Amino acid sequence: MSVAIELRAVDKSFGGHAVLRQLDLQVPERSVFAFLGNNGHGKSTTIRVIAGLAAADAGSVQVLGRDIRRERRQLLAGTGCLIEAPSLYPNLTAPEFLSIATRLKRLPDNEASHVLELVGLRCDRRRRIEHYSLGMKQRLALAFALVGRPRLLLLDEPTNGLDPDGMQDVRQLLSALPERADCTIFFASHLLDEVEKTATHFAVLRDGSTRLQASVRELMQGLPSVLSLDVDAPDRAASLLQASGHAAEVDGAGRVTIAHVTREAAGRLHQLLVDAGVTLFESVHRKPSLEQWFLRTAFGDGDAR
Repeated sequence: MSVAIELRAVDKSFGGHAVLRQLDLQVPERSVFAFLGNNGHGKSTTIRVIAGLAAADAGSVQVLGRDIRRERRQLLAGTGCLIEAPSLYPNLTAPEFLSIATRLKRLPDNEASHVLELVGLRCDRRRRIEHYSLGMKQRLALAFALVGRPRLLLLDEPTNGLDPDGMQDVRQLLSALPERADCTIFFASHLLDEVEKTATHFAVLRDGSTRLQASVRELMQGLPSVLSLDVDAPDRAASLLQASGHAAEVDGAGRVTIAHVTREAAGRLHQLLVDAGVTLFESVHRKPSLEQWFLRTAFGDGDAR
């Protein structure tokens, strides 16, 4: 597996306060990599270290196969960043706005059309930015970061502040970009559902260290199945199942949930409840969402958002 970003035992402190502690990270090339963690746990600092905007106090930082400390200038030329919301000039059209970047980088005039095509804004090239929706403005900001055809795109909370339609637009765009633009996407987020809907890989940051790192597909395949039951007496049903050795609980919707249940075992549990006089209205056998799994395991105390 080729690696676009590799951090080994990275430390970073500000004013005596340790933000990153022995941080390890491996980001596969052409992946959409979600870097998850609560606000204030070091996500933005990690992005700045990867981009060469902040120097690590200790450890190794390799980006696109190069040492960021020794070859920062060359690496920046191949990296697109959207760390803070850019200043979009409302009176300009998208091509006029992007021409600022293309001229600074001495790129041909057709570069603006290329990146507008990538982010799905070519049909809106004549509309002024002031008339763009929030999602369109964020796609334009991504287009600005894509000018020059970078091999790596670093994004800090790319869906922050967007309405549901805007979030969906940006998520779909990020999922498609590795193939469309031949690049790796690394984005920081505190939203757990970003992973399942957008990413191919992810890592969880907690107190400055990597708590977990995995492929989304491999994790989903390995998640234990959950049986969710709609019954007339949830508390009694949960007690009966617990007495038979199952970890049953009543969720916020009043349904009885039991983890680690095969389809064959589900039939036996149905029969146990029916024999005890419990009325069963519905039974759903499924895998938990990544968000549910994170809240129970990866974050432990339920402080993820």
